Amino acid sequence: MELFAFFRDTLAWIATITVLLPLNIPMLALAYRIQNGPKPLDMEPAELWSRAGGAGVCLAALCAAFVYLDYLLADAAELPPGPIHLLILFGYVPAAVWIVFVFFAYSDLFDALSVLVIDLGLPIFVLFFLNAIFGLWKWALNFAYDWLKEPLAT
Repeated sequence: MELFAFFRDTLAWIATITVLLPLNIPMLALAYRIQNGPKPLDMEPAELWSRAGGAGVCLAALCAAFVYLDYLLADAAELPPGPIHLLILFGYVPAAVWIVFVFFAYSDLFDALSVLVIDLGLPIFVLFFLNAIFGLWKWALNFAYDWLKEPLAT
């Protein structure tokens, strides 16, 4: 089941990026600035950092909770892990978008979605290639894979 393996890998990459809490806060602030474009920010820098800090902590806690829920459903309850990974990922993304929406006080959910995609996409893009070349990120992915059960082959 290549499709379910893709969702497991995606969940592992998102978990390893989101849970790195001290690094996640500047990435959220950078994602907000990138999404804002060349126009001046509508908030003070201290407010930006406090909003990014709150959102980063909440995203890390949410991701840890969703990965633990995945572990409970797939391993402890012995449900099929492939569909569980799919459901957990499709549950995490809207919940994470809502957190970004609330903390950055957006009026549109798509603005929050774009900040979340930039926040997760930039480090995943860079680390994916560094991991492919040097194996730099295998330790973090292996830690996430310990919590995410391998999808069953059919």
